[in-house]
Order: sequence, then C-alpha cells, then structure tokens
Amino acid sequence: MCVKFTLPEISDYMDCNLSDINSLTLNDRVYRDLYHYITTQPLDIGTRLDLRELETLFNVSRTPLKNALTRLENEGLVEVQPRRGTFIANMTQSNLEEAYKIRSAFELYVALCLFKYLTDRDFAFFDQIHREMNQLARVGRDDWLAVIHQYLQLDRQLHERIIAVGGTPRMLQLFQQTHVHTHLSRISAIFHPSDFDAMHFEHEQLFAALEERSPERLSATLLNHLEASRIRTLKRLSECN
Repeated sequence: MCVKFTLPEISDYMDCNLSDINSLTLNDRVYRDLYHYITTQPLDIGTRLDLRELETLFNVSRTPLKNALTRLENEGLVEVQPRRGTFIANMTQSNLEEAYKIRSAFELYVALCLFKYLTDRDFAFFDQIHREMNQLARVGRDDWLAVIHQYLQLDRQLHERIIAVGGTPRMLQLFQQTHVHTHLSRISAIFHPSDFDAMHFEHEQLFAALEERSPERLSATLLNHLEASRIRTLKRLSECN
C-alpha cells in the first residue's frame, strides 16, 4: 500500500456511544474496535502490530485482544506468524479477482430465483437499507470519506441478505469468506469521489430492480455492479502499489 503506519488517538476513529458499548461483550467490543481501526487507518500491508501498544490503545488485557485477532485472522485481515508476530495480511489483485468471481457466481444465480422467496419483511429490510444509503449519499456529496465505511457496511448487509434469502447457508458462508467488503474498507481511502458516486448509482439501479421484482433486471444490474466494482477496486489498488 502507499500509506504509512501511524498510531492516532483512539478518538480519531471511534464512532460509538455508551449504549453501544454497554450492549457488547468485551470480546465483541475489542473485535469491533480493532476491525474499525485496521480498516480505517493507514496501515501498510505487512505492518507488524505491536500488541502492547494495542493493549494501551484499547485499554484491554492480552486475552480479549488475542481473541479479536483470531477472529480477524479468520476474516483475512491479519496474519499471525508463530514466534514472529501479528501482521496486516497481504491483499493481492489475484485474490480480489477470485473473490469477485465467487460473488458473481453466487449472486447472479440467486437473482434469478430470489423473488419467490422474498417476504414483506425482506422488502422492508431493503427499503430501510435504501433510505440509509440515500442519507449517507447526501452527506457524501460534501465529505464522502466521512461516510464510506458506514456505506460499505450497508452494502454488505444488502448483499448478504440477498444471498441468505435466495441461496443456501453454505453459499452465504463462502460469500463471507471472500472478504470483499473487508478489502474495500481497507483501500477506501484511495477511492475517488467519482467512485462513491458510481457505487451509489449502481445501488439505486439494484433497488429499482428489487422494487420492480424483475429477476432479469436484478441479474443484469448485479452483473453491472459487481463488474464495475471489480474494475474500480483493482484500478485503485494498482495505482497504490
């Protein structure tokens, strides 16, 4: 990556309130905060994480920190090397290409049979995601970097719901293991404003297809969205390497 490792004040990236913290277990809180920290801060691939420094930063002991790192290793975000330490995991163009192929295979299949499984509750979920994305997009016109991570979380929820309803549990598991949204979060800082605008336009087309309840239109818009996302992401990654 073309950015350097720094250790900012925790207030620079924390975006939560007291009720959120109280509702989470310690392990969940440390995982959430560490995930947010790694995906939003300028950390070079291969950077060795100082666990003592992280203990101080998050004001936690080693056990919940290691539990969080184990979860992040399973998600492909960090790599734990015995007797060497914990490092920011590598992210290559070939890995991203493979991840997008897996996504396309699942989602384009699901799009053709999705509507016979959807319920009113699912459509209400999509409507809520749509409203929240539009709210973030309005803010993003002036400062898209302030909302990109929230937007990507909604993006992930949207695609996971589509696969969960129209696919199988194994499909959903494999989709989650591609780590596409994790990778997008990691490199979102090098996106351009036009990338955010294009992403939101593509989602508008997806929601229109869902509202129309057209399998053919949904399949076509998903294909366009996934291919455009693949091209954008690989282009920005190649510019940074």
